[in-house]
Amino acid sequence: MMRILFQVAAVALVAGVTTSAAAVGERAQSELKGADGREIGTIRMVETTAGVLLRIKLKGLAPGPHGLHIHETGKCEGDFKSAGVIYNPLGAKHGYLNDEGPMVGDLPNIFVGASGEVEVELVSPFVTLNREAEETIFDADGTAFVLFEKADDYLSDPDGNAGGRIACGVIAPVK
Repeated sequence: MMRILFQVAAVALVAGVTTSAAAVGERAQSELKGADGREIGTIRMVETTAGVLLRIKLKGLAPGPHGLHIHETGKCEGDFKSAGVIYNPLGAKHGYLNDEGPMVGDLPNIFVGASGEVEVELVSPFVTLNREAEETIFDADGTAFVLFEKADDYLSDPDGNAGGRIACGVIAPVK
């Protein structure tokens, strides 16, 4: 897993993905809910010089790995298909293991413990909270986090063969 995160960071540096100094410190958050409306937890985001730091704290989930992505539309209705596909403003292919990937909205799997809870921090060098950047998550129709029932295989289109969508949360800027 660490090898994949280092590879992601290296790809970002080679691709020239950078964070504007003006965007450092920008914040966003998302409240995730299951299809039944119950609160699953929060994801807080802050722009750093290395990308966006995500602080993930979720509960009430099945133990094991779960795919997590940023999706193209800030809407979480019904089965969460309203959130659209993985956010991909730069036209990449899905997955860290794809030679033409990853997409801006691709994120590493999260691993839920036996308690049904997970608390983890990770950095995505591909996404930005900078409203001026082409890959900003604050486009006209917003974005959302979507949590999946199984692990993302980091290769298969459209969503890493991760199964059904089990939770969703619209991403909103923090003032």
